[in-house]
Amino acid sequence: MMSKLRNISLLLLGLALSVPVFAQTDLLFSQHGMNQRVFNPAAIIDNGMLNMELMGRQQWIGFPDAPSVQYVGADLFMEQQPMGLKFGFLNQIAGKEITRQLGVSYAYQVRFSQVLSAQFGLSAGFYQRQVRFSELIFEEGNEPLIKPDESVLKPDFSFGFELYWKDFTLGMAANHVTTPHRKATIFKIPIHNHFYLMHRFILENEIQLFSGISWHQQGSINRFQLDVQFNFGQWEAGLAYRNQDALILKAGIALSASIRMNYAYDFGISKIANYNSGTHEISLQFNFARRSGTYLSPRFLD
Repeated sequence: MMSKLRNISLLLLGLALSVPVFAQTDLLFSQHGMNQRVFNPAAIIDNGMLNMELMGRQQWIGFPDAPSVQYVGADLFMEQQPMGLKFGFLNQIAGKEITRQLGVSYAYQVRFSQVLSAQFGLSAGFYQRQVRFSELIFEEGNEPLIKPDESVLKPDFSFGFELYWKDFTLGMAANHVTTPHRKATIFKIPIHNHFYLMHRFILENEIQLFSGISWHQQGSINRFQLDVQFNFGQWEAGLAYRNQDALILKAGIALSASIRMNYAYDFGISKIANYNSGTHEISLQFNFARRSGTYLSPRFLD
């Protein structure tokens, strides 16, 4: 068993060091709308509130040096102007690699009619990449890799848009746009692309059904995800499927009028699923009122 784990660890390390494009994949999230809020600078909720989110994801429970990520973000829309701001910080650990991303996003809203609108967003910030070479060891023996730890700090930019028509949302985002795939290295994260289409359907007794399809691409790595989620007011529950990766169970509860907790569990379906007990993801969302009165957002990812 330990031999198999070492072999898999070495395989992942080999990919990281010999094929840089594969090493720098941003982790995908399982909860409804989470990828959009983190990766798309245009995905700022226009609901008249200050929205904050704390999220943690631990991947491949029981697997040595398994990837994990922590995220904190906040966004708000201007009261008198069709524009919004978002702040986000992400800390990602995968084996001996650590990536920290800090960004500020700006989104501008354009209304074409009562049922058609769009938001365009830009994000600017920095990312820090650190590789702990001194903690790497060979499979035979305990000799560390004779190389000092390295860390770099680089500027980072993203752009995206969301188009809203009735109860549909069409979105696209590109992250790390300054690094094309052919120039990617272990310290330079290559461009990531995200596309998604989502729909909200109102059922009886005010039950809402959310469905969506998304595509996430980096180099030759492609991930498609299908989502179905029901919102029962205070409660929510859903299923998702990510090709070649996981079957996902999701649940959420409103703890108060301004606090909601969400949870997702990934059942792995890839070969590495034989060596771990799944992935856990949990988040807390806070919504603080900024002005009185009722406000109906044209978006449904809130």
